[in-house]
Amino acid sequence: MSKIKVGDLVRVLIVGMDGYYTVDEINENTYKLSQSYSGMSTRGHFSGKGSYKHQLEVPIEKIKKA
Repeated sequence: MSKIKVGDLVRVLIVGMDGYYTVDEINENTYKLSQSYSGMSTRGHFSGKGSYKHQLEVPIEKIKKA
């Protein structure tokens, strides 16, 4: 498996987390991720037009490179 770096797309291995996240920052063992919403969620619900970004901080064990 290749090393995960800033800008990579990853999947979060936590129940209930859908879609791909972008790696924004890496601090030792913590990865800061974000997922933008374009109005339609991965479950098909319309969430309006906005610039909301879901952000997470997770350890390497909880993510997998896409």
